Amino acid sequence: MDLSIKERMISLRSTYDIVAPTGTYKAERKIFSLFPSVKVLDAGGQEVVNLKGGFALFSQKYDFVFTDGRTYHYKTEQRLKPVYAAEGNGETYRLYRHRGVKFSIFKGDTQIAAITKNRLTIGSGNEYQVQMNSDADPLIITAMVLAFNSSKEDDKKGALSVDVGYMGMEEKHFDTSWQPS
Repeated sequence: MDLSIKERMISLRSTYDIVAPTGTYKAERKIFSLFPSVKVLDAGGQEVVNLKGGFALFSQKYDFVFTDGRTYHYKTEQRLKPVYAAEGNGETYRLYRHRGVKFSIFKGDTQIAAITKNRLTIGSGNEYQVQMNSDADPLIITAMVLAFNSSKEDDKKGALSVDVGYMGMEEKHFDTSWQPS
């Protein structure tokens, strides 16, 4: 299954178009807010998840509040070797940043998604292409990518940007042989 998350190139606030196997969504970042807040809306304009950012010095911290009652707490787990965890409902998801413009998401010890970010950006237009397992929850994956992008990539808004990618240490190496099931 594929998932696509595209930030609109020209927008007063960060706005994303999301195409998932479960449908199309739109996400909008709140404009004048002390803490970041991103709402994901379905095609009918109904909120499906709210990403509520909180204060965290030198790290990321969000609560993913789903309208179906689920809540996940997202935070930076490691800064030196970038790892971000979302925990809730007896589950743990981890987003690993790899060298270049690659990411992966694990549920427990099992990889469920591989993510590639665009290198060339016009305006605000970050794009994430996600390959994921057929049983993976696309809204959890979307929330993790949006939280990462809102905290780490949102300030990069030039007319034209080239992302050389991450060059630091990795907790896990990107598995180029991984294929979604």
